[in-house]
Amino acid sequence: MKRYGVLFFVLLAAMFAGTSPTKASDKYTVLKDKPLDASRRPAEGKALIYFARPQMFGAAFKVKLYADGTFLGIVGPRTYIAYDCDPGKHEFIVAAENAGFLEANVEAGKIYIVQVAIHMGAWKARTHFEPARTGSEAMEEFLKEASKLHAVVTTDEGLEWVNEKHAKTQKTIKKYRAKGKEFETLKSGDGFDSPPWVK
Repeated sequence: MKRYGVLFFVLLAAMFAGTSPTKASDKYTVLKDKPLDASRRPAEGKALIYFARPQMFGAAFKVKLYADGTFLGIVGPRTYIAYDCDPGKHEFIVAAENAGFLEANVEAGKIYIVQVAIHMGAWKARTHFEPARTGSEAMEEFLKEASKLHAVVTTDEGLEWVNEKHAKTQKTIKKYRAKGKEFETLKSGDGFDSPPWVK
């Protein structure tokens, strides 16, 4: 009996190390020539939000990111998606085996950092948002891994996969919205005047 228990945890560890029969890179491409850009500022009249996934944990899991109902991209491990948006209120959603929600109210000219985090649930990996505020654990983790982050783009195959999974994803979003869990807020005051990873 103990042998089966050990085997289970070995298989579980392999899964979370990213050793999956489906390569994550067939759904997205990591742009190694596009690390975080210290010179980038929000577009005129916009707020700039960096959605970053600094963790390698759960590398096999592809997290879909949505802004106000529109698909933005797949966020892979140690990648980021930079998003210029209008000031004011927005809803962002991450979806994988579950769904996480971010209610945001952002200010023009400000830069925001939000972690797309992965944690272990009872049987499956879960995703959620963690706004990176000054002095927060999310900011500490982001700053520690900032130099390893690169931009990511969803491939054509990834877009097909997202479209194929659309109905299932929407069902997952509806289910977890009803549960009222994994809701976070991003306030206008959480923004920065300049990139916080620049000393």
